Amino acid sequence: MADQIRESLKDILLFHGLPDPELDTLGQKALDRSYATGEALMRQGESGDSLFLIVNGKVKIVSENAQGGELILNQCGPGETIGEMALFDQGKRSATVVAVQPTQALELKRQDFLDLINQRPELSLSLIRSNTARLRFATTYIEKAIELSKHITDGDYSTVMSETREAQPAADSAEPNAAKAERLLSAFFRMAQEVKAREDQLKQEVRKLMLEIDETRRRQQVEEVTGTDFYAHLKSEAARLRRERQDGES
Repeated sequence: MADQIRESLKDILLFHGLPDPELDTLGQKALDRSYATGEALMRQGESGDSLFLIVNGKVKIVSENAQGGELILNQCGPGETIGEMALFDQGKRSATVVAVQPTQALELKRQDFLDLINQRPELSLSLIRSNTARLRFATTYIEKAIELSKHITDGDYSTVMSETREAQPAADSAEPNAAKAERLLSAFFRMAQEVKAREDQLKQEVRKLMLEIDETRRRQQVEEVTGTDFYAHLKSEAARLRRERQDGES
């Protein structure tokens, strides 16, 4: 089991180049975790006292609202590290992490990780590089979301729908930030399409209601006219004139 954990740690990008003895020491402190599809590794708002090293499988990082809706912020797979932000600022988890397929991860507690950083300061540079890459992606993601939000605000859903059709799963981990951002925002695109469909349906219902209102108003106006004494007298006179004309013709 120790050898297996050591080999798993070697595949973690953060620990590339770390000697076997130190990997063994780290492996003794790491907790082996398994998660089924849909199971959460951490929840937004929880206290964070550990980081997770993804051995195999895939997880999604999502932001949740009070109604239970979610927006996918990122996805991570084998070799990647998640949850390390809370180890440094000791703040609450900023997002929820959910397994999108059966996932194995190693959990490392805060103090054990900080002890390792003290022993191997060069790991700090690897962590900084990892967080910088995520920050760059987050910037691209936000820019893309703002761009599409402007289209929706202007009532232009064609661009959003086009993005939905073109957003396909990545073929490899080297997916460019812009392409990955578009793919992860596909749920947002679909939501926009649903809003557009509801908007179109509402417009149709409003038009139908207006026609019904116009027809009701027309009948009411006819009834108001035909219900007057003047109209009744006029109708009676017209009938009398028709009879007289018929009598004269006969």
